[in-house]
Amino acid sequence: MIYKTHHVAALIGAELWLIHTHQPVLTWQTAVALLGAYFAGPAADVDQPQSYVGQRIWPLAIALSGLGIRHRTLTHSLLFLAGLWGVLQLLPLSDMIRWAIWIGYASHPLIDLFNEEGVELLWPLRIRVRLLPRFLSIPVESFAETLLRGVMTLCSFWLLTLYLHPVVTKLPLLRPITDGIIQLMPSAIQTFINK
Repeated sequence: MIYKTHHVAALIGAELWLIHTHQPVLTWQTAVALLGAYFAGPAADVDQPQSYVGQRIWPLAIALSGLGIRHRTLTHSLLFLAGLWGVLQLLPLSDMIRWAIWIGYASHPLIDLFNEEGVELLWPLRIRVRLLPRFLSIPVESFAETLLRGVMTLCSFWLLTLYLHPVVTKLPLLRPITDGIIQLMPSAIQTFINK
């Protein structure tokens, strides 16, 4: 998937985390958590020098390539996710921010599991894992990916509306709009969020 899809997936993951843990809405920590997740989402593609991230952090992308790290291997693996969690523990971050960044990053290999190439989740074992058979998979930069990104963007907007609802309820003109959007949400998501 391209970086735009990973940005949106990371935001959805962070929004779900913030809503589920009942974090305060308008705080600097919430903003940092969402931004951290947003930028962490496409970061796993640093293993590909031609990618959006690889072009911006090209010294690291070239170093990984020089070490023989192939795309969708180390930086997309469960081992890397565990290592990232360890590094995040060492940083002076609140748990809310730490979790949002980790979830944003973890959304990357999860979304790539829908691609026909799959991901080497168990790296260094060379076993590619994918969730869909090839004929149903979502090719990179395809119409299916654009459609998926559009649906995910609507979901992210929906979640953001839900997240901001407690603040918006104090604004009489906007409350009916947010109430209507929330009522369109499937009950399973409402149950998860309200736990």
